[in-house]
Amino acid sequence: MRHTISAILALCAVLGLAAFITLAPVWRGFDAWRQIWPLVMVFAAGVTLASLRNRHRLVPALLALGCLAIALPAAPEWVRRISTSTPAAPVMLDERYELTVMTQNLWGLSRNPVGVPEMVADMAPDILALQEATRHAKPVVDTLEASFPHIARCRSTRVLSHLPILDSGCVRHPPEISFANAVPCDWELPPAVWARVALPDGREAVIVSVHLTWPFPSAAQDCQRRNLARALGGDPQDGLIVMGDFNAAAPSRALARIERDLDLERRSIALPTWPSEGLFSADPSAGFLIPPMLVGIDHIFAGDAWETVWIEAGPNTGSDHRPLVARLQLTND
Repeated sequence: MRHTISAILALCAVLGLAAFITLAPVWRGFDAWRQIWPLVMVFAAGVTLASLRNRHRLVPALLALGCLAIALPAAPEWVRRISTSTPAAPVMLDERYELTVMTQNLWGLSRNPVGVPEMVADMAPDILALQEATRHAKPVVDTLEASFPHIARCRSTRVLSHLPILDSGCVRHPPEISFANAVPCDWELPPAVWARVALPDGREAVIVSVHLTWPFPSAAQDCQRRNLARALGGDPQDGLIVMGDFNAAAPSRALARIERDLDLERRSIALPTWPSEGLFSADPSAGFLIPPMLVGIDHIFAGDAWETVWIEAGPNTGSDHRPLVARLQLTND
């Protein structure tokens, strides 16, 4: 009897989670489970291994099928990562056509994000996007701003640039939008700042740093996603770079909708950035036997005018997010 009860509980837990993840396209409440699928997978695998001695021989097989159903939606993301891990090297005509960009959520509640300035100095980005540049992170923000000649600010987001910023401001609703009959969702807009920078070859690019809200509940994030895309719709998409903390991870439908609505290519494929070591230790040099990052919720999106030379997650900085660093090359079209 005890074996039967444990088998039923194990099947309910694993197959139930597998159903949630499989049915993600049906309801956004299920989609939230796809955000944390690695954690779900670890739990399901543990339950499956514990059931190997169950006398009901069909139980481990059903649990294994449940694990497969949990992992299967993530397979296209990793296939995409493998297929883009060694891209053809762009034709180098002039060094000015390359741009290094970085995004870092500083985590306003961070106890010790002191590793960020050193990491930024080592990576030497041309443009740095910051989120949660507030509260405990303020001393680090001041240090970073002192090392960049051009700064765009809005609420808790920043764009720091070594290239001249021609214009900047908060991302706002388009002026033609009327709120006379607006519903609450229409007002939702994430903290975001834009900066129009002058590139060395005479062209311009618009850089956006953004921080979307959590996916729980997902209705607010859906509203922010739609309104962000609407607010950025007036900018030329080919030279646009949007980066930051989107609080959305593959293979969730939420992330796919962000990519679709922004009409930009996501360059951060299968790059886990959260939770970093800073969530568990105040020492930015603390080492972990296994990196704790489970999901990639920080992303870099770019228009067709940009080719990805390389992109990677940076080191532990003391924040609960790892930074993302990308080298992009401007095409000649």
